[in-house]
Amino acid sequence: MIGIDTNVLLRFILADDAEQLDSARAFLTARSADDPAFVSLMVLAETYWVLRRRYKIANEVVVQTFRQLLDSQELMFEDESFLESLLIDEYIMSADLSDHFIARIALNAGCQKTVTFDINAAKSVPGMELLQ
Repeated sequence: MIGIDTNVLLRFILADDAEQLDSARAFLTARSADDPAFVSLMVLAETYWVLRRRYKIANEVVVQTFRQLLDSQELMFEDESFLESLLIDEYIMSADLSDHFIARIALNAGCQKTVTFDINAAKSVPGMELLQ
């Protein structure tokens, strides 16, 4: 198994650089269920941030893209069961996935909660609490 960086996933999704797209596509096409590429939660969080903030892609489109990636046998995701359960919930269409990833990574590390100054995250993300 080989891990991939955010820029490899972005080139594959965006197809905005022909040379890098060819390399990313060749690498990912060579993967299989027996030898998948590994995608960490950090890579997905960065990918989400770039797609939403830099490219202004709608949250619904990003979530749908992630759902399609999860169906790929050539990719293996960190905490895949968490991602599957998160991405099937309809409320995620109006939430910031990055906040969910941050809270989940902290939970996996043994944290009781994650504190934030983000009022919306504190209200909508399990495991996040407003720091006052």
